[in-house]
Parts: sequence; structure tokens; C-alpha cells
Amino acid sequence: MSQDEDIGPDGQKELLPKITGVQAQRRASATEALASFMGGRGSTGRSSSKWQQKFEGTRSSKFKKEVQDRLSGTRRSTLGAGSSGSHERKRPSAFMMVKNFYDGYKDPHTRAETKKRGASIAQLKKFRNDEFFTDERKRIDEGMADTEIDGLGDGGVIGELLDREMVDINELSEHVRQQLKVKYDNRPYFTTWIMFVHTVIMIITLATQPFAPVGFKDQVKKSQISKPNLAYETVGYNQSTNFWIGPDFQSLIHLGAKYSPCMRKDKIYYESIASDATKEDASGCCYRGDLNACWQSQKDACASDFAKFMEGKVCGLGRLGCQDTKYNDEALWAGNFSTWPNCPISKDYQSSIPNTNGENDNLKCEVSARPCCVGLQGECIIVSQEECEFKQGFFHENNTLCSQVSCITDICGLSGFLLHDIPDQFYRAILPTFMHAGIIHLLITLVFQFYVLHDIEKITGWWRIAIVYLSSGIGGTMLSAILIPYQPEIGASGALYGILAALVVEVIVNWQLYRSPILELVKLLIPITIFFLFGLMPWIDNFAHIGGFVFGFLTSFVVLPHITFSEEDRIAKLVVKIVAGVMAIVLFVLLFIIFYLAQDATCEGCKYLNCIPFTESFCQDASQELRPRVGA
Repeated sequence: MSQDEDIGPDGQKELLPKITGVQAQRRASATEALASFMGGRGSTGRSSSKWQQKFEGTRSSKFKKEVQDRLSGTRRSTLGAGSSGSHERKRPSAFMMVKNFYDGYKDPHTRAETKKRGASIAQLKKFRNDEFFTDERKRIDEGMADTEIDGLGDGGVIGELLDREMVDINELSEHVRQQLKVKYDNRPYFTTWIMFVHTVIMIITLATQPFAPVGFKDQVKKSQISKPNLAYETVGYNQSTNFWIGPDFQSLIHLGAKYSPCMRKDKIYYESIASDATKEDASGCCYRGDLNACWQSQKDACASDFAKFMEGKVCGLGRLGCQDTKYNDEALWAGNFSTWPNCPISKDYQSSIPNTNGENDNLKCEVSARPCCVGLQGECIIVSQEECEFKQGFFHENNTLCSQVSCITDICGLSGFLLHDIPDQFYRAILPTFMHAGIIHLLITLVFQFYVLHDIEKITGWWRIAIVYLSSGIGGTMLSAILIPYQPEIGASGALYGILAALVVEVIVNWQLYRSPILELVKLLIPITIFFLFGLMPWIDNFAHIGGFVFGFLTSFVVLPHITFSEEDRIAKLVVKIVAGVMAIVLFVLLFIIFYLAQDATCEGCKYLNCIPFTESFCQDASQELRPRVGA
């Protein structure tokens, strides 16, 4: 009888299961085989005492107790399984599995059988593995063009719309293929942060500022208002609308919108203030004796049978009415009204002022109208407090002349100015990028950031996309501040156009990766051009779009990762990166110089890039000049 016959079919199955393939071998129970080696019934056709004697030799070993415990437990589980098949075997430890295997392998017969079957298994495994890896490598190489050659616009909605077609990976050199194996999977920290900031600022804005009427044109509001002569008249004013569903532009300026007169000492704006001061010097006190009321006005506005115009006088202001001794010098009250000190008359002192022949009626009367700053331009008018509140202006109850107040400070708000009456809120070049004009405006930005900015940041990293985003936003705001300085601008549109420019740059620097790069470029430029055409509407700032696109284009060359196809290509792209960086810096400096120092620089034809005047009043809100001032 041969050795195989001595073993028996059951023992042979427990020792080495019949292998029909690589999968059957992997699924074989190592516990059953090792249990047989350790003394299971019919494991090698010999008495299990031989294996017991081998283990008894380990009495001096530090593993003696563990070996005995494992042997007794394994033997019981093996016998139980062989007899009833219902007892669950106890799984040996990794140490015992290895030790028992090598102890059993010392038996010559077992070693011979193992080598014989091992050679067959190894040969089969090598054949199957070679076949598997060859097919898998082929599959990866064939699919690499779709799975690993990914551009900035190959994810999300933009990727689906563009449907980019890349070259076959096998057509590229090994140097390029190694670069393509590098995976960029950054977490979108910047996108998450900027979306959160946009949302929080919008919530604060809507919670603290009233909603403007929804529409595209200013709405005329009228009401019966008490005038300075204490008579009620119908008064109207143009209230700005906001089709984005949010506050009016005066409120947005107060919160930090781009508005050049708040960022610099605007030459045109201060020339208009000087012109108003000249008109004020020609004004006088209009006195109504029957009402004991007075207000500052021009002579033609004081034409009434009951009114007396006191030329060269200021209602409620004069040397005799000033209790402060430091203003007693008559020279202080001899110049223009704008140079007079602001020394209001107290109620108690007013009754003690002499009034011979009514020469001091302007000091004894009750002032019924005072300066009020209204509109986006901070225009000062002399009206009653009721009228000022109706026109949503800033009323100055302790002043009598417009030259005594700083309307631009009221309009700009925020932290005021470091120097009185000298606007210096340069940070308005940054703030508009984080703000929005209304709910619809915010939703458009959030959708773009979620579907486009999010995917680009995962490839480029947070700091790269932050540089492109913020530089585009600031650059677009500065260009807008130069070309349309008196139109408030708010929103992240300049930054978003910078991200679109990054998609264009990605096609240019990775030109060789596309089957038809010109077609891919056209796919991008067509929607971008359409967006620019929408910018020709009067309520959209196209200059911010243009500036953001230019700066996004330059900074993307500098900071975004790209593939190099040869040593010459690497050097060329390095040169382009340096040139683009220098151009971006120079352009930034140039914009700030023009904005602050060369305010006379104009671009008359540029206005048609921002708004096309289909009608006479279509582009009135996109003008490069101040609106005519209404006056009192």
C-alpha cells in the first residue's frame, strides 16, 4: 500500500486540499491544514505521538505553556470536526501557525509532497500573474488618457460641458507620463472659506440694511413734507432700485462698496464741493417774521411777501451770537462763509442778543432748515429734518452751512478717514470682492464657486487659487475705480473672471495634451465672450470683468502647475512665468499710480466696453462723470 493510501482521502483533504486553480488555493483553510500537521487524525499516516514528542522538546522554551495550550485546543477542535463536523475550531495564533508549519515540514514525506505541489502551484501562479499584470498594464495604459490626463476644466459641470478630448497616453514620452502620474487631490479649503465669508457678510448686510425696491430704474417717491417756511408741499426724490434683491447702493457704499470718492481725494468731486461753496457765499438768511423762522437760501428762492432776505447773513450764526471768547475777533467773521467758525447760538444766550431795527433777526429767529447730505454723491442741501429723513439723508442739526459738514464722510461710513475730510479708504479695493448686491447676486457666485472653483482648487491647491482669485478681484476693482469712479461696484465678478482666465491658461500651457487644442480654446472663449456681452448692461460692471480676466490670466501663468514636455519647453515656460509675474506687478503699480496721482487720465471710448447707450438714459448709471448736483 502506498503512502497516499495510508493517509486516506479525509486526511489528504485536511492536509493539502486539491488545488484546481489559484482561486481554490487562496480560499483553502490554513487552519485545517495546520491542524492536521499538529496531530490530526491521519495527518501523515503515522501516530500523532511523533508530533507530540517534538513539541515536548520545547519544555525549556519560554513558549512551552503557550505551545501546550495551543496543541491541546487544536487537537480537540480537529478531532471534534472529524467526528461530528459541528464543532467550531479554535483559530491558532499567527506565531503557532508558522511554527507548526515548519515543525511539520521537517517530516520527509510531508516535505516532498509540499515541494511537489508547491512547484505546480508556483508555476500556475506565475502564469496567471504574468497574464493578469500584462492585461492590467495594457488596460491602464489605454485608459490613462481618460483617467489621468486631467486639466483644470475636466471636473464638475464645466468638464461635462466642455467634453475635452485628450491625446492617447502612449503617444506621450515617458517623461510626460511620469508627470501625469502625479495626482493632485487637495482639499478645497479656500473655496469653503470664501463661500462661508460671502454668505455671512450677505446675512449681516440684509439684517442691518433695508431692502431697496426691486427694479432696473430709479423709482420716484413723493410725499407731503414740511418745507423750511413751515408750509406743506409735495416733495419727490429718485430712490435707487436693486434687481438683485438687496439694499440700495447708498447702503452698499456705506458698507464698503467700491466708490472712488471714498478712496481718494477725488479731484472732480472736490471741485463740485468748491463750486457749491461759492454759491453758498452768495446766499443769505431768509427770514419769516410772522413765523419767527429762518433758513439759509439763495435770493431768488426767498421771493415772498412775508419773507425778508438778509444778504451777507447766516441764519443762527454770527460773532454776536457766539459765546466762545476765542471767536470774538471780527477778522474771523469777515471772510467767506466757508471760513467762518462753527459756533452755534445757545437758547439761553439768544434772548440777550441786541436787535436794533431787525439787523440781528438772523440770530434771534428759529432756524427751520439745516444741512442734509443726500444721494450717492453726498450732495448737501438745506432742508427741514422731516424732508431730510424722507430723502434718506444725513441731517446735521448742529450746523447751519453746508461748508461746515463733510457729506463724503457720511456717505462712505465704515471707520471714517484718518485725516478729516480727506478720503483714504484704500481697503475698498479689497472689500467688494467679499460682498454682494443682493440674494440673486450671491447665489450666482456660490454656484460658480461650488461647481468651478471647487474642482480647480482640488487640482491646484488652496494658496495657488487664492492668489489668482484675490489678485483678479483687486485688479478688476481698481480698473473699475479708474474708468467708472462714481458708479458703486460690489461683488466677486472680477475674481470669477480670473478663474475663467485660469481655464484658458491651462489649455495654453498644456497644449500638447489635447487632440484639438484650438477647439478646446474656442469652447472656453465662446461662453466667456457671451458673459462679456452681458456686461454691456448698465447694471453690470464690465470693467471689473475685464480687469479680473487680465490679472487672472497673468497670475495663472505664475502660480498654477503645468506639464513640461521637454527641456526647451521647461525653459520657455519658466521665462513666460517670470514675464507674466513682472507684468502683473507692473500693472498693479500702474493702476494705483493712475488712480491716485493721474486722475485726469481718461478713456472716452472705453465707456462703450461697459455700457452701450441704446437710449439716452440707458447708461446714466454707468457714467464716468458725476451727475449734475440738484442743489437746495
